[in-house]
This record gives sequence, structure tokens and C-alpha cells, in this order.
Amino acid sequence: MKTVQGSSTVALVATSALMAPLLVSLGLDSETGKILTVMAIGAGSMTISHANDSFFWVVTQFSKMDVATGYKTHTAATFFQGVVSMTVVYMLSVVLL
Repeated sequence: MKTVQGSSTVALVATSALMAPLLVSLGLDSETGKILTVMAIGAGSMTISHANDSFFWVVTQFSKMDVATGYKTHTAATFFQGVVSMTVVYMLSVVLL
């Protein structure tokens, strides 16, 4: 949702609103399940920051990167950051749930 929509904040709020009523049916209504859900939503909101995200422009402009370099480096780095974060949350869910 974040990659298409662009705003991390809106993606966090919308995903939280979608997930809240599903926690019981997904078996995530325990404290650990709720914590892992919040972590997963946060990890998803960090993934793939590009031109429709204000964070992309803050990073590229303050570091004096041109847009092409920002696409190559910042977008790739946030993709890696999100994948690693989601993998860690998944591994924690396997161990803790």
C-alpha cells in the first residue's frame, strides 16, 4: 500500500484500520500478536521510498543527490531495509507465536 500510495503515515493509518478488526480471526489478538502486527505494519511502511514519498525528497535534497542517483540508491536501500525488517518480523513470529 505504501509503495503505491506514497505516504508512510497514510499507509500506517490505513493498514492499522484494516488490520484491527482482523486480529482475532488471524489469531493475533494476544499481546505478542499485536506487537508483531505493529512491527509488520511499520516494516511495510519503510519499504520502497521513491518519488511519490516526501521522505525520498527530503533525503535527496538535503544530501544534494540528483533524482537519478536517488532512484538508484535511496529506493534500493529502502527496499532492502523493508525486506530485512519484514524478514525479522516473520522470524520473530515463527519463534514467538
